[in-house]
Amino acid sequence: MNVFKIAWRSIQHRGLGSLLTIISMALGVMMVVTVLTVHGMVSRAFNDNSNFGYNILVGARGGELQLAFSSVYYLASPVENVPYEYYLAFCDQQTRNRELKNSIAWAAYEHESSALKLASGGSSQETPSLLDAVFEQSFVLQQESRIGVNSGGLHDGWTHTAVPINLGDFWVDEQTGAAYRCVATKPDFFTKMVISIDPEKKFAFSQGRCFEEFNQEHGHYEAVIGETVARKSGLKIGDTLQPTHGDPNAPDSHIHETDFHIVGILERTGTANDRALFLNMEGFFLMEGHAKTLEDDSVLGKAAAARERKAREEFEEFEGAADANADPESTIAGAVDQMSQVDADNRSGSRWLEPLQLEKREVTSILVRTIVADDGTDTVGFILPAVINEGGLETTLDWSPFRPEKAQKAAQAINPVMTVTSLFSSFVDPIRWVLLALTLMICVVSAIGILVGIYNSMSQRRHEIAVIRALGASRQKVMGIMLCEAMLMALLAGLLGWAAGHGLNAALGPLIEDRTNVQVGFFDFAPKIPLANFWGGQFLPNWAMEWAISPEFLVVPGMILLAILVGIYPAISAYQTDVSKSLGK
Repeated sequence: MNVFKIAWRSIQHRGLGSLLTIISMALGVMMVVTVLTVHGMVSRAFNDNSNFGYNILVGARGGELQLAFSSVYYLASPVENVPYEYYLAFCDQQTRNRELKNSIAWAAYEHESSALKLASGGSSQETPSLLDAVFEQSFVLQQESRIGVNSGGLHDGWTHTAVPINLGDFWVDEQTGAAYRCVATKPDFFTKMVISIDPEKKFAFSQGRCFEEFNQEHGHYEAVIGETVARKSGLKIGDTLQPTHGDPNAPDSHIHETDFHIVGILERTGTANDRALFLNMEGFFLMEGHAKTLEDDSVLGKAAAARERKAREEFEEFEGAADANADPESTIAGAVDQMSQVDADNRSGSRWLEPLQLEKREVTSILVRTIVADDGTDTVGFILPAVINEGGLETTLDWSPFRPEKAQKAAQAINPVMTVTSLFSSFVDPIRWVLLALTLMICVVSAIGILVGIYNSMSQRRHEIAVIRALGASRQKVMGIMLCEAMLMALLAGLLGWAAGHGLNAALGPLIEDRTNVQVGFFDFAPKIPLANFWGGQFLPNWAMEWAISPEFLVVPGMILLAILVGIYPAISAYQTDVSKSLGK
């Protein structure tokens, strides 16, 4: 009979004691495998999510982590909002022209232009004089230059893609009570932004299409939902949803009486976007409570006074400026009244056809992807945040006196990849090492159990060992039997613990997915790590350092090695057994 068979018979002979020792070791292995697998999968998801489709995140000044968690992972409440003009600072001329002309300032400019024409008698002249034409052109250029419709944004030259988002609303599933974050954005989020830059991965729809800013059938009220939301809530194309204003658990929250029509379902992205609902930003702005009021007397008073003085100075250059039809006070009142009437008309219909005026808009944050330098490096992505943090964006607020006085004037820009990496290295990694240390201690204690179990049985087994020796077994073979017994127990415990660990992963999978959006199943293994990163890896040959292996595949061999170490002492005791004395007992 060979050494392994004798060792196995010895384990069977001490059935209960061996079983308890194996179970205690298996529990330690299970904990190690679970920690390695779950932490590895979550780490990989964080690293994958750290490769965003943008490299700068602009939001209200405050904590960098809160900005990242709220705007990247939709896990925290946003600090504050920033003016919509900050988004325009990253837009090209065409986009700015379209956006700026939807403003009270532009409406006021058009009123002033009409008033000047009336004051100069332009409406009654079949052929305007050259002076009238020159002045009118000069006035147009002056106003357009002041508003900035003929120029790109402040940082347009450095911007590849910029998309604003708005947070604050939730959608609550009536069946389960689960609350999902609503993210208001523009179609550019899906058509121009990407999931990751390197490699570039675009958004795709498993069903339907991207929402439109305005649709003849649904107006401004279209939505797209993430894969997780669709799977868990049962929402489908054609359904409608009503967002809840603010935190659903807050006493002042309420459900908006506005139906958003679901027109698309995203394919799984493996990011926080899977558990979000995306609303058309134009419809989001038009819901009650989302528009910033302009009824601050100090703002309108200053605006009206400034406009009136400017208009009177310009009117004095014309003869007959006293025409009653050109009352300069009407330029401000007319613009504001016109916009108020638009709001009233909008809210009286089933669909609000006119978008909200620019001065009444704010955004939570802006996702910016910068251009790549000629040498292929992300130089702009590292330099531009420092420029923004110096306060340069505030200059973009000067064009309109109708902007709310209480609008957030302080913005910060962060590199989300660096922020998330810093979080992971500062908080998550230490927790992982603590958990691993605790589980390894369990394994060590279990291994000592092998030592105690085998050593305590030595007094009962000395006669057995003496018989084996008398039958011709050498001291080395007896020592090998003891070591094989420890190795077999460690192997059984390791395999049982490995299977139990993956079974625990499968059981915890739904909970982990709910909390982190990371799927963990029975056959998911801890991500591979290069051998150079292990202890002693720096002494390996260069060709071996590039090899990578999942650390959980080292657990069972490690347990066997540990069992050999703790089994050496009982094996030496067996080696030193006196045959003549033991046979007589």
